[in-house]
Amino acid sequence: MLAPEPSVLNASRAIYKALHTTLSPINDTEYRQLIALFRADPSFRSQVADVAQGMELQILDASELRGLIVVPVSRDSRFAIRMSDLRASMSTEQKAALVLSHIAVAAVFFPTTDGLDDENYSPPPASVAVFRDTLYSLARRLKETGELPAEIPPELSPGWELIASMPVAIPAGQRATVGSIVGLIKMALNNMLQSGLVRLDRDADDETSATYTATFRLRIQLRELALRRLYEMAQLAAEQR
Repeated sequence: MLAPEPSVLNASRAIYKALHTTLSPINDTEYRQLIALFRADPSFRSQVADVAQGMELQILDASELRGLIVVPVSRDSRFAIRMSDLRASMSTEQKAALVLSHIAVAAVFFPTTDGLDDENYSPPPASVAVFRDTLYSLARRLKETGELPAEIPPELSPGWELIASMPVAIPAGQRATVGSIVGLIKMALNNMLQSGLVRLDRDADDETSATYTATFRLRIQLRELALRRLYEMAQLAAEQR
């Protein structure tokens, strides 16, 4: 296979590959060659950036190991996920609770900002039980905070009210559903698995004992895009669960 040349077609191919969030240049020759060209040729880098911009995406990171990490430039992007995009059968409260579940998972993996900035830091695996307890602690903290910072979206309020009203544990013999804290965490983890943000480390018959690990993609997205104040509150909840 001939090495690719700088062109709009190849720039589009690079973005196409990047949108496959579980694809790695290690296992894809074309992707690996496109990344090598991206890193070596400024003109091709500019073409890839132009294609991304035209699709309302931005490039957060590029490496021969992980490929390109691209994200929507705003919530109005075609590639952005909105509350209305979540499962239609879920209530407004459940959708807001699911957003908070993602934040709780991230805070468990990166309990301090130092972890986000240190690329040599590898978060240890964490269990569903730990994510569950962190989510509940975060919801209680948000519920009990008198005046919330302006950057915390008010539409998340029904979510923490719902979570704070739920029992932490599931009765013996029952499976986790979206009506439980564990069910919300499992749904968030499944979404993050599909987006290449986490990996299943060890499955288990007991849902709360399954463990997951964070990917580099999660670190980059949190470092560049996270709602800082809400994430800080989630980190505190992770420390005090």
